[in-house]
Amino acid sequence: MRREIELWPRIGTWTNLETALAQALRGKRTRGDVQAFLRRLPESLEELQRRLVDGRGPIGEFRTFTIHDPKERLISAPCFPDRVMHHAVINVCEPVFERWLVRQTFACRQGLGLRAAIAEARCWSARCRWYLKMDVRHYFETVPRDRLLSKVERLFGERELISWWADVIQPPGQPAERGMPIGALTSQHLANFYLGFLDRVVKEELRIKAYTRYMDNLILWHDDKDVLKAARNRVVAFTTDELGLEIKPPVLNRMSGGLDFVGFRFHPGWVGLNRRSRRRLREKVRGLERAWARGSLSGRELQDRVTAALAFTEPALTGRVLEQSSIGDGP
Repeated sequence: MRREIELWPRIGTWTNLETALAQALRGKRTRGDVQAFLRRLPESLEELQRRLVDGRGPIGEFRTFTIHDPKERLISAPCFPDRVMHHAVINVCEPVFERWLVRQTFACRQGLGLRAAIAEARCWSARCRWYLKMDVRHYFETVPRDRLLSKVERLFGERELISWWADVIQPPGQPAERGMPIGALTSQHLANFYLGFLDRVVKEELRIKAYTRYMDNLILWHDDKDVLKAARNRVVAFTTDELGLEIKPPVLNRMSGGLDFVGFRFHPGWVGLNRRSRRRLREKVRGLERAWARGSLSGRELQDRVTAALAFTEPALTGRVLEQSSIGDGP
């Protein structure tokens, strides 16, 4: 792993900060803290630039709230100036993370994402007899911060940047040894990077060709059940001993019985929504219809929001995910 240098000066350039501001503004222009930032825009960006030049980390203020879809989670969203700073750092560091990640991890990556993960899973599900499904228990909440930072230090070679990542990994007022704030852009990239070491074990040591990971959910396919049993033991041991994480009880089963992954149900010949996704979709559409009946939504708003909700189901409705897949000819 090559350590990257000369990144820090590029992060604080005015052009990069303007780009980061435009990214952070998407969908949030009407919020009060955003409006306050924009009212004194030049001074706000200059303050961020000074923090970066001086090697100071993010402000570290978070807005916390709970979501219940698809399950209950505590979200810690950084304040708006920190959001801008996070985007500025990721704009420069994302290519470094990208060079480290294997192609078979799909979450939070440009040109990949959910649709590509579904396409890959659909193709392997049609080709292989057995699958091994594994999931990290409470991943974001249990990542060991010291181990994560030690691996980040192997990737970046500048003192200022390492110090900045340390502040992001362990924000002020959070003395716990584990966990990252769910809701921060940086956490998504760090989480993807940390499990990249597990990807390397699967691809380079175990040489499992049929493999897909979407954040902390991973699937291995093979025609030989014993190969997957051996892979299960190695993955669990590596995740526990080297990464300090816990794998939920793995599921090893025949593809003919179906596989649940990223909200869909995969079978050798077709893919559809799984039971939980069908229930969530029905509840969402019924809630929108009730809001329209009360007059809370216009007919146009109802149509737009139902269309957005149905967009997730497209792979199940069409039976086709992508025209082409980049996978090879077999496991």
